[in-house]
Amino acid sequence: MTEQSTKEQVKLENILLRNSVRIHDKLRVQNMIMSLIDGGREKLQIISDFDRTLTKQHVDGKPTMSSFCIFSHCSQVPSVYKEQDEVLRQRYRPIEMDPNMSREEKAKQMVNWYQEAEKLLYGFEFQTKELEDVVRDGGTELREGTNIMLQSLQAAQVPVLVFSAGLGDSVSAVLRYYSVLLPNVHIISNYLRFNGLKVNGLQGDIIHSFNKNEHALEKSGYFQVLASRSNVLLLGDELGDAAMADGVQNAGTVLKIGFLYDRVEERLEEFLKHFDIVLIDDQTMDVVNGILDLVL
Repeated sequence: MTEQSTKEQVKLENILLRNSVRIHDKLRVQNMIMSLIDGGREKLQIISDFDRTLTKQHVDGKPTMSSFCIFSHCSQVPSVYKEQDEVLRQRYRPIEMDPNMSREEKAKQMVNWYQEAEKLLYGFEFQTKELEDVVRDGGTELREGTNIMLQSLQAAQVPVLVFSAGLGDSVSAVLRYYSVLLPNVHIISNYLRFNGLKVNGLQGDIIHSFNKNEHALEKSGYFQVLASRSNVLLLGDELGDAAMADGVQNAGTVLKIGFLYDRVEERLEEFLKHFDIVLIDDQTMDVVNGILDLVL
């Protein structure tokens, strides 16, 4: 082992010893990270969820706004939409989080949720510039270190796919507000469709938390362009996020990092089956940036 690789091993060991880190197979994870290091920036791409992944899951115990919630807080959005959307959220969110329900049944329920929610998105005028106003007034916060992560990836010319089942207009607004809607960042999400100035549903097929793998395959044109980038660092906060790299061609090492905050004891075992590293109530990108420092 060279002196350089020994230093890398020591740094890696310190990263994985953080209090927030949980790992099912530490040796396997260490080998995966060393593989990412060997591949370097030229073989790397990032695939990340948005809501509560790039953004914090909570601030002092208070949940942060999701991208759809940012939209709901806009003054242009009618109160009837806000009321009916909250009814749907109260009905379907527990289903999405239920550890005892099968993935297939959840997927059916998520389709129902999004279809019912889309029916509310019609007939009112909306200017998307207000989304940034809501963000500025405390709508949501990026995880500490997200700016550093995205800026370092841009400097290294590493592509970042933000793959969100939320509202793409809000995702763009948040990243723009924090000055990280950078040239290397590509967003796949649900975007508002307009008829003139009025909202007219959503564009294209609905992306929900349990069909991201299907959409990854449909969007394989994106991955074809990145065919030489076989190594992936994947970031998510829901079990469905673990499948976001399914469309990557000639996949090499795919390191999956999951952020877990809510109902930790109940959900940790399942998270460890889907993610290589699970971070418990870690509202930073410190572990991710520590790994990237070794790779880039």
